[in-house]
Amino acid sequence: MVDGDDCGQVHILEMVTLFWLFFMSALFIIQIHIPDSASIAGDATLELTAEDAIHRGLAEAAIGESADNRLVELLAAGDRQGACTLLLSGLSPTIDGECWLARNAEPSAPHGDGVEASGSSITVHRLLQVDSDAWTISLDVWYRGGGN
Repeated sequence: MVDGDDCGQVHILEMVTLFWLFFMSALFIIQIHIPDSASIAGDATLELTAEDAIHRGLAEAAIGESADNRLVELLAAGDRQGACTLLLSGLSPTIDGECWLARNAEPSAPHGDGVEASGSSITVHRLLQVDSDAWTISLDVWYRGGGN
């Protein structure tokens, strides 16, 4: 037989045990789905792809003797369409983009064969000195089809 003092302790232990059993069984029955936040890996992929496209334009050999690379050659000649087409051709097949250029204090304007963004996008900027002009190159990139 249990004394009156021990009866309260046994009752508390029973309640704690029952609560623990209920809680543990509920963990297997109830599943709470918490959505994950958007991965930064997709953003990094877009950013690196845009940077690689700019690096590719700077690495391509110039046709003439007047510039060190093809991108600088096109910008020095004022061929904004050609410069943006060169940059956009450096994007991977699963990524679309839009190229924006500005010279000195001009506002940026889209050039080339780019299209409007269909989903979230990342913009990479690059400042490039060509002769006495400072060019701002902006590549706005996103996944083709608007996916992440």
